Amino acid sequence: MSQHELLRHRHEQHKPKNMHSKKDDKNIYVAASKVIDYLHVRFDMDNKYNNYHLEFKKSIKICDMINFIKKSGIRSEFYAYDDSRAIFPDGGVIYLVDEVDEIKYPLVIAEVKHQGTNKERVKEGKEKQATGNAIERLGKNLTAIKAYMHYENITPFVCFGHGCDFAEGELTVLSKIWCLNEFYNINKIYVNKRDNDREHGGFSPVSMFFREEPWTADEMFNIMKEIAEYSFRYWLF
Repeated sequence: MSQHELLRHRHEQHKPKNMHSKKDDKNIYVAASKVIDYLHVRFDMDNKYNNYHLEFKKSIKICDMINFIKKSGIRSEFYAYDDSRAIFPDGGVIYLVDEVDEIKYPLVIAEVKHQGTNKERVKEGKEKQATGNAIERLGKNLTAIKAYMHYENITPFVCFGHGCDFAEGELTVLSKIWCLNEFYNINKIYVNKRDNDREHGGFSPVSMFFREEPWTADEMFNIMKEIAEYSFRYWLF
């Protein structure tokens, strides 16, 4: 199956998901497909980068992340109890693949989260429920991704969140997002490490976009393409 076919049919593999999640999956895979098309044209890959190709994957294996960390030659201690384990970002990952050295460089890793049903419950005359755990699930993957990119100067990750739990003024949930983003802002693109120096290290803010209204495929594309293009230049230029 081609990369575009994989992206087009990916959302059908999530039968247990609710309608919000199914629509989010469809939109983010449309956005990812458009990012791949954009990069092909933007960098004239067929003519200028014959030894590279773009690849979409729905998961990142833990062993691949560890091997990527190992190539720095700095860290030597790892614990990986099962080579088959992986993380599954909702929007997958777009790689720039070096066919000569057989290295996959992540260009953009994407998540999309919906959280919050209280607005609908109030309309139906029901009591409010406690806030959901989409952010906790996000935190697990983000921890792994930040370790994956620890020795690089970029963290090419983006999360699009929507739902009434993320409405302006819902500080209980938004404060969790600020904590995950190391107390940096949200609704802003971050790719480079920040406040970095050789003696003290640096911070790794990522692109966290949260609001009450759902994100369209075009909105996600416009943000993802900026992250992917910056990452492309980081790896090759």
